[in-house]
Amino acid sequence: MYNKIKNEHGSAILVAMMLLLMMTVVSFSMFSVSSDDVSISSNSNNMTKAFYSSEAGLALAKSMLWSDYVEWGSTNPQKIAGQTGNRATYQKYLDNLGLTDNTTSTLYSSFDLGGGQSVEKVSVTRTDVTGTTLLSVSSTGSALDGSQNTISAQLRVEGEAFKGFEFAILANNINCIMCHARIDNVDRVYNTDPTKEGTYDRVKVASLESMLIRDTKADSYVAGTIYTRGNVTDKAGNLITNLSPTGAGVEGYAINASDGKIQEPLTSVNLSVATGSPLPQNGNLYLNYPTEQGNMTDGILPTEFPPPFPDGNGNKIVDDAEFDEIAIGANGGISGGIIYGVQSNQTYNSGALPSSGNETSVNGTYSGNLILVGTDANPIDLSGDIAVDGDVVIQGKVIGTGQIYARGNVYITGDLTYADGTNNGNRTFGTSANGRQNALSIAAGKNVMVGDYLTPKKGDHTNISDNDPGNLSGGEMFSFTQSEMTLFNRSEWTKTQEFLPDANGGLVPNGTYDPSYQPRYYVMNEGDPVYIFNKNYTDKKGKAKGTYWDPSSNSWQVKEHASSYDLSVLTKLNAGTPALSGASISTLSTTSNWISPQNLKSMWVANDAARPSGQEFKIDGQIYTSNSIFALTRKASNTLGKMTINGSIVAADVGVLVGGGLNLHYDQRLKTFLNIKDDSKVLLVQTSWYSE
Repeated sequence: MYNKIKNEHGSAILVAMMLLLMMTVVSFSMFSVSSDDVSISSNSNNMTKAFYSSEAGLALAKSMLWSDYVEWGSTNPQKIAGQTGNRATYQKYLDNLGLTDNTTSTLYSSFDLGGGQSVEKVSVTRTDVTGTTLLSVSSTGSALDGSQNTISAQLRVEGEAFKGFEFAILANNINCIMCHARIDNVDRVYNTDPTKEGTYDRVKVASLESMLIRDTKADSYVAGTIYTRGNVTDKAGNLITNLSPTGAGVEGYAINASDGKIQEPLTSVNLSVATGSPLPQNGNLYLNYPTEQGNMTDGILPTEFPPPFPDGNGNKIVDDAEFDEIAIGANGGISGGIIYGVQSNQTYNSGALPSSGNETSVNGTYSGNLILVGTDANPIDLSGDIAVDGDVVIQGKVIGTGQIYARGNVYITGDLTYADGTNNGNRTFGTSANGRQNALSIAAGKNVMVGDYLTPKKGDHTNISDNDPGNLSGGEMFSFTQSEMTLFNRSEWTKTQEFLPDANGGLVPNGTYDPSYQPRYYVMNEGDPVYIFNKNYTDKKGKAKGTYWDPSSNSWQVKEHASSYDLSVLTKLNAGTPALSGASISTLSTTSNWISPQNLKSMWVANDAARPSGQEFKIDGQIYTSNSIFALTRKASNTLGKMTINGSIVAADVGVLVGGGLNLHYDQRLKTFLNIKDDSKVLLVQTSWYSE
């Protein structure tokens, strides 16, 4: 089908000619004056020529299948020539070549390489699977005497490794986090060796769409670098360009401009906007950081959050086949701690965590919901990847190294910490008393809730029945979680609207409108309405008091958030209405309500009651989802509103309410633990090669 070589294949032909030149050098070195040796040398020479002919055919195939794709430009789907695109653009490119899924096609046949050598045939079989396009290439080359050689190669075109785990905090929108926060390197925090001071890498914090700083008293410090895209605003929506104490109250700790190491002893410095073209490296603040990878001179900042389970059909829901794609590679296990499984058709009717398990271990995958509890004497013992086909409830001590992929939600009901050892009274972070490494990564197909996400504003956090029901319309107070969800829902809704309300009650064009965008909305429980904080309202004098879209700053203005089910400031989209057609709905409650909200809250209440006053909520590990992470500690609780995380939090949407202060210590050991592929940027990988 493709027996004519186009001019743009010149680079591949050059490669083929170089291979032939190498072959010629090899053949001359094998010359012998003996007649017997001449015969042997001739046979070997011909086989070598055939081998390099087949190699030349493989080089031509790679040029067509990849190099030409990189230079290919397209408007539907969008693909800029000279840049790699996403999997959709690559599959469209193959379609345009006539290389369709589950078919075998001939790329070249009888292509003369000169000197009696030729590429007899190059064929490719394309197979699309979840998250990957597989290309099986076969190339047959020949020499003048008819000797032939065939090379087979397996190629994979898939998303490149997600770079988001290089950040302590990464989210589309950051608001409440940057208030009384200390963000640092975990190795530096737990270091007890004075000779290592000044050797620790800076940490990174980034927002992809917006960052909200509440006021000039944010009192937050970052031992490293902040990156933003979009706008940085105060709670009224006013743009902030100065994050120093006089601007927003966010400061940095000094880092070396030459190598990005944290200077010790710690020295607070104002954040200074990095400028220039190209941008300098190792700055402490980058506003409107570039989206083109070639311009990201201070490191890669992703443009989106790929799901932990490949989303082959793009519906933003983990389907059976997509779960299986991860489950098939899950070969780890859980062999310690209390392991309690709840099948999908069963419920857990207790308000207390189980004191004994009904499973002795988990090997690779678990079909159903899982409750994991670790104690000092019997920690949750992890080893490798574990895939759970349901929700996960987890709390307590953890030993070992493992990754938990949960298809549903993850609920962290109390401290989740490593069973580390001590040395002279100091914690040996990430290492147990017997020298075993402790490290945990959690990835959720839906959402992650850390602490009590249910109690409404001014509610009783000790009353298990005082919960946000997720569906009211009379102006009742709702939870911090619902308040954040109305903002996250607004961000999704905005992308679907061609026009948005302005300050005068009119409509203005929306520059972020995408008619093909499939929104993902959050609700408390299955069947709840979707609440969106986007109403514009006025006072008696006609002055705008609600939210409105400001085209000049490309952001919503005036009011920070809603705090009640007040339909004068909320849009309510009932389940099943045409406005939600095609949207993905992500629920925070357990799947099929296998644990009721009251029983979940009872677990948090019990954990807080057993906690000494002033002891912060503690999490060791990395938490990831392409949906939302909610983390809460209230000043009225025994935590006094304090939380310490030794790891990282990375998610599309992050809602954190830590009234007494957040200490987040980034653990760079975990940046390669989760195998998350970013399908927005594909790459070619050769997985096997053999000669016949």
